[in-house]
Amino acid sequence: LLKKYQIPLVESLLIENAEQAVVFAGKVGYPVVLKLISSDVLHKVDKGLVKLNLQNEQQLGAAWKELRSFLPGRSEAPSSSFQVVIQKQAAGVELFMGMKRDKSFGPVVSFGLGGIFVEVLNDIVLGLCPLDKNQAREMIKKIKGYKILQGYRGQPKIDIEKLADILAGVSRLAMENESIKEIDFNPLFADGNNIIVADAKII
Repeated sequence: LLKKYQIPLVESLLIENAEQAVVFAGKVGYPVVLKLISSDVLHKVDKGLVKLNLQNEQQLGAAWKELRSFLPGRSEAPSSSFQVVIQKQAAGVELFMGMKRDKSFGPVVSFGLGGIFVEVLNDIVLGLCPLDKNQAREMIKKIKGYKILQGYRGQPKIDIEKLADILAGVSRLAMENESIKEIDFNPLFADGNNIIVADAKII
């Protein structure tokens, strides 16, 4: 679905054992991320359920054993409510994009600085759908941390045009799929012109 709207998503795989994780890492290359996915668990990073920057097979195996200890019954294979995903490690500025369907205004998109500090920084702007690329670009420029996207202190300058395309894509996704009530992309990593969604939730 995201591909249809030109929204790039990091390559990932739902796995049931450590062997599948090793094969995937060999295909995409290290470093990789291993995380437990469950609607029953909030703030997974705080609980140690997201294992970042795994550099080799040994670290990957150790991370799998740690996550497996959280599974119901300590079973080898995850259950339907507890799943483990492996993905290529993304890098760059952590951003947030989202959408909520308001009863009065319809779909409202949001954009801002993301990652684990999204609630602390509260640097988020809102826009009503439909949102074209020009409107998306202006919306992006309104965040307080916009200087970070312009290459602050030697960091790579983020491709604002590509970022605006993705935000406009979120708007189209919301407008053309009324059954979707909420979209949450956090984090979305931006490094120069390489912009990719690392974690996506669609309700």
